[in-house]
Amino acid sequence: MDRYIMRRKIKKLVIVLLIAAFISGLVPGSIFNQVPTASAAVPSVQAKAYVVMDANSGGVIYKKSMNKKIYPASTVKLMTAIVALENADLDKKITFTKKLRKMIPSDASKLGLKAGTTYSVRQYLNMMLIASDADSATALASGTAGTYENFITLMNDTAKRYGMDRTSFDNPSGLDTGNGFKKTYTTAYDFAILARHAMSYETIRNIVSKNTYNVPARKGKPSFKIKNTNGFYSTYKLKGKKYSIIGSKTGTTRAAGRVLIATARDESGNELICAYFGGNTSDNLYNGIEKLLDYAYKQYSNGKTSLVAGFWDTRFRDSGSVISKHATSGTIPMTANGKFNPENIKNQAYTINLINNVSGLGMASGSGTELTVADLAMSYYNYINTQAESNMEDMQAEDKGDTDAEKLTEEEIAVTSNIDNVDSFNIQEQKQIAYLYLSGAMAGVNIKDARHQLTKEEAVVIADLLAA
Repeated sequence: MDRYIMRRKIKKLVIVLLIAAFISGLVPGSIFNQVPTASAAVPSVQAKAYVVMDANSGGVIYKKSMNKKIYPASTVKLMTAIVALENADLDKKITFTKKLRKMIPSDASKLGLKAGTTYSVRQYLNMMLIASDADSATALASGTAGTYENFITLMNDTAKRYGMDRTSFDNPSGLDTGNGFKKTYTTAYDFAILARHAMSYETIRNIVSKNTYNVPARKGKPSFKIKNTNGFYSTYKLKGKKYSIIGSKTGTTRAAGRVLIATARDESGNELICAYFGGNTSDNLYNGIEKLLDYAYKQYSNGKTSLVAGFWDTRFRDSGSVISKHATSGTIPMTANGKFNPENIKNQAYTINLINNVSGLGMASGSGTELTVADLAMSYYNYINTQAESNMEDMQAEDKGDTDAEKLTEEEIAVTSNIDNVDSFNIQEQKQIAYLYLSGAMAGVNIKDARHQLTKEEAVVIADLLAA
């Protein structure tokens, strides 16, 4: 009886397979090809918590327990670096004292700096971020913000300013409950935010990208080389990838486990931050981050994930969203190092070309070295009137100001009365300046000087309004 039932089941299965084969032979293959294949699942990794974040937009792409309380270990030193940079000059000298030595547990002192030695803020930052040296972190905390206690207050204030609502600091090195510091804790999401801010500082960005650093000679001790604790620069170098690791910071304590916030950048300038907390071995830590970055960039290349193009030095400026929008569209080309230099002033040809690319206009540029507001006003006015020449009625409707008139209209007077140096131009030129302001193009910038030289950032903001 069992054999009979088994034969019937096999017979039914064969029939089903034959029917399926017959149907697939009749139906065009293109229909089957149109059925979408499911995306592979986000890789399973060993981390207690992680966040993969688009560095330019701040959007979370993938996450695991991202708001769970965790211990950040030495990744805290990213905040220490930010607060030090905001409160002291890079060349400021700070002496490492016996008092500071007593504040630091022996297992946290990586370089064993001698009391009485003096280094600059720049040198301490290199030693702290590359070798993860607690001596340097403590020196920065005591020497850049008045007092050590004030520095810790500033760390917490900065976290609040960044929206890191689940974060607390009570030391600058990342020591936690294992050393009796019970008020240093965070979440994976909060520290992804921190890394995003840190990587917008050129000094931090440059330091964390280094493989090594030569510590200067002091008090008879020769210079010596330190290596970056980031294993992606040594033991775990990535091979055959279309992205590279460009920072940020490692950490290890008993409570935290192995920790790394890694920042990656692909060939198109898309940056990802992977804040990974709680690896139980180095292999699990680095392999887990590699898996997540591989997956994220593959999903992007396959059109399954959207990333925002942008420049790291405009990330937190008021103009950041506008500049990122035009970087994403390709009207502002990405640079090799991802830097836009928003405050740079370029020559007229470059700046007018930038404005034309963003706005879609075709203004002609003069031969001046820099583009002033007045120069732009004349180019814009001439372009608009050139476009309108074929239709005199439209020109008269749009251009109510006659450049040959000897007087400004009441509307033009109202505008120009708030602009400095406008009186140094003739009536026709004043009308052109007024025309630019009345167009609404200057609404996004607070410029009240006709001779003001436009920066790259201002040019993009103005051009974006001209395109509206």
